[in-house]
Amino acid sequence: MSWNLVPLLKRDFGFFDRQRDLFSDWVKEFDDEWKSMDFESSRSRFDRELERIRKDMFKLDTGSSMLSIEKPFVTDPVGNKKLSLRFDCSQFKPEEISVKTMDKRLCVHAKHTEESPGRKVYREFTKEYTLPNAIDPLRLTSILSKDGVLQIEAPAPASVDAPREFLIPIEKL
Repeated sequence: MSWNLVPLLKRDFGFFDRQRDLFSDWVKEFDDEWKSMDFESSRSRFDRELERIRKDMFKLDTGSSMLSIEKPFVTDPVGNKKLSLRFDCSQFKPEEISVKTMDKRLCVHAKHTEESPGRKVYREFTKEYTLPNAIDPLRLTSILSKDGVLQIEAPAPASVDAPREFLIPIEKL
């Protein structure tokens, strides 16, 4: 004897459809604001929130990679003025990060690719910064901390306006 499976419901059943189907199970777990609404109002609000998340999730970041930093100069505790820029590169290995200059432009670029069966992860980070006229691109230095913070510095002339930077010790318990 053979069996034939007959579908009971046919529709697209993606991630967001599944979230909507689970709403009635989840609503009892929501905070009091949601519980105080009637079911249809809360369901409508949930659908709007899911739609907002869906749009944000599939939107590509089209923002500019050019940095605009109003006051990039600091004065260190010794009194030396310097350009100081910091970038979060914690999601990249040191060999995946490059720092270069061309004319008066600084470019920080990092690229990570990871592949395993059925999965591919790709991350890329690019930031550019137009160096102030007072900064010599050949005097830039970069340091990558253990926690992935890339710090780029260069000496600045005494004539630049720079606030004094104070290092506050962190007490560890």
